[in-house]
Amino acid sequence: MPKSLSFEEAATLTCSGLTAWNALFGHPGKVVHVGDHVLVQGTGGVSIAALQLAVAAGATVVATTSNKEKSSRLKDLGASYVINYRTTKNWGQAARDLTPEFRGMDHVIDIGGYATLSQSILATRPGGVLSVVGASGGFEGERPDILEVLFRGISLRGIVVGNRQMFRNMVEFVEAKNLQPAVDDVTFELKDLKAAIERLRKGEHFSKIILRN
Repeated sequence: MPKSLSFEEAATLTCSGLTAWNALFGHPGKVVHVGDHVLVQGTGGVSIAALQLAVAAGATVVATTSNKEKSSRLKDLGASYVINYRTTKNWGQAARDLTPEFRGMDHVIDIGGYATLSQSILATRPGGVLSVVGASGGFEGERPDILEVLFRGISLRGIVVGNRQMFRNMVEFVEAKNLQPAVDDVTFELKDLKAAIERLRKGEHFSKIILRN
């Protein structure tokens, strides 16, 4: 555990943080580096961790949200651009248009599954990395044109957390960059678990919700 972090901050590393690390640094030969462009979706734990890690690595980060207040917080954490995915339906192209010569994103972290995958593919540059880390949009919806992945040489990865060595590497990076993982403003006692779940269900949280015993 990094000595500079609280227990609450450190708790974000074990699942969300490691998943984000794997997505950005886990593909040999295609780790995120200075000058890369990274797209993260929403303001959940994995997306916020990916944002903070990518910014610390020197990447330009584009984030999506439909909430104005959350948009401001994303920028405070280092996002260079924020796209409102409700008012900008073709947000994949909008993200692509923010890159040099409109080439597309070097890394895309997809959290929505079928609900977002087509736009995520559109946003990814030829030869880029598209990491699917969740299916928060459910298991129904438009099926993406998977041949686009083939024709454009995209590395499509399914991410399920990571391994022990990745965790060690991530902790070293967090310490070296003096990162402070973002957590939600509202903290709940364990007896208020239902209220915490309701906050999560309504999408009112920002990053990880804290439960204290």
